[in-house]
Amino acid sequence: MKLLKNRWFILAVASIVNFVHGNPYIWTVFQPCVKEEYGLTTAASSQPFTIIIGIFAAGNLLGGYLQHRIGARNTIFWGSFVMCAGFFLAAMAPLHMPWLIDLGYGALGGLGSGCAFSMLTAVPQAWFPERRGMVSGLTIGMVGISGILMNPLCDWLLSSFGYRTAMLCVTAIYAVLSLGGLLVTEPPKQRAPHIREQSRRQYTPGQMMRTRTFYVISLTMALAVPAYVLVNPVMKSLGMERGLTSGQALAAVMAASVANIIGRFALPWLSDRTGRRKVLFALYLLSAISVLGLTRASGLLFSLLASAVCLVYGGVVSLFPVVVSDHFGTRHQGTNYGAVMIGYGLASILCPFLLNLAGQELSLVIAGAASAAGLLLLRFF
Repeated sequence: MKLLKNRWFILAVASIVNFVHGNPYIWTVFQPCVKEEYGLTTAASSQPFTIIIGIFAAGNLLGGYLQHRIGARNTIFWGSFVMCAGFFLAAMAPLHMPWLIDLGYGALGGLGSGCAFSMLTAVPQAWFPERRGMVSGLTIGMVGISGILMNPLCDWLLSSFGYRTAMLCVTAIYAVLSLGGLLVTEPPKQRAPHIREQSRRQYTPGQMMRTRTFYVISLTMALAVPAYVLVNPVMKSLGMERGLTSGQALAAVMAASVANIIGRFALPWLSDRTGRRKVLFALYLLSAISVLGLTRASGLLFSLLASAVCLVYGGVVSLFPVVVSDHFGTRHQGTNYGAVMIGYGLASILCPFLLNLAGQELSLVIAGAASAAGLLLLRFF
């Protein structure tokens, strides 16, 4: 009974601390300000977002590696420290050194955040092997709630105090919340029968990477990335170009954040009941339709389609950790999921180059084709 109570406490704490790791989603509000203040192009001012998303995947892989050497709690602490140090560096970036924002917010922020996040999702799954979809939805869902609460706060800070103060305030908030990670503990090796994982093979990362399923899952997840990465960081500014006022564009960002949250909470829970593949099929189909529609949409339709893209992304990032543990077990979940995210990270980093080479409209068409390709790959796992 004590173990049963303890695991619910661990789940609650991990979910609350995961609020911090919604940090990429504030960039859609920071991007217009940084673009103007530092005199950057749209692609350059969107780059910190794509870097933090891309490096985040490497951070997940590193976090899983560190778990087996220094433990989950220490991994969360040091990952959070590196993340906050990176955000502080980004806040201090001089006007003639905008690349420090890429390094601080993007690279260090993504690496540290990924390390901590990998433990905050893997450890609760180990406590709840029979409810992986629910646990994934709760822990990763808090990442989406971060966007809806932090975006208006960041917008107010930016308009009232400017970029540096806004980023410093965000850093302080994240540093305080990250301390909760010190309360997250791994389940004991000898667990009670009611939380013992069902008998299944527990793949090490090396064993997993020798299977065809690993590459199919990694590629399928990567193909969902372009739609979101090409839309989210410029959602506010692009919405204003498509006929929305500044207030309406911010409201569209908020609506998209709500959709992201719904995807994170509801869809993993639904997948426990209907199956992962059915839910993923609906998501990739919706993504292909929505992102292609964004090539022409304006006004309210733009807001609706952008929200659909964010709903899909929320579902994808919440479902794939469960897909990985379904196929490869939970014992090495942190490292295994980090390895699966390699394709996700590469896709995130390559998207700005795609935007520069192809332009906004053609990039969205390519993103729609990528979603359609992911739809076809679902049949292979």
